Amino acid sequence: MMEESAPILVVAGVIADGQRVLITQRYDQDNEAGLWEFPGGKVEEGETDQEALARELIEELSVEVKVGDFLLETLHHYPNKSILLRSYSCEVLKGDVTLHCHQAMAWVSPEALSRYTFSGADKPLVRQLQQQ
Repeated sequence: MMEESAPILVVAGVIADGQRVLITQRYDQDNEAGLWEFPGGKVEEGETDQEALARELIEELSVEVKVGDFLLETLHHYPNKSILLRSYSCEVLKGDVTLHCHQAMAWVSPEALSRYTFSGADKPLVRQLQQQ
């Protein structure tokens, strides 16, 4: 029997611009190719969620953010791993969004999020944003 490993802790930022939020699209050759997501990444050992999210958004998008309120935590099981995704609202303090790790980005109203294909881990957050 295969032992289940601990879930990978991932953080995501919901960056708002007025009534729209930023989503990014993975490269076609990546894991989960072409899917849309809220930007963020893995929490490294010794980091808080907030430190990890601030670091990831600088690395991925060249923006400095203030990490705000906790929004949602979801656990999603994939065939080869589990992801514990914690999402937070974020406010851009400095910089213009520049893509370093994604093939596309879009500023989208919560209602329009259903037109995009998200990973399983992100779908509960999409639903929550649409209910607000």
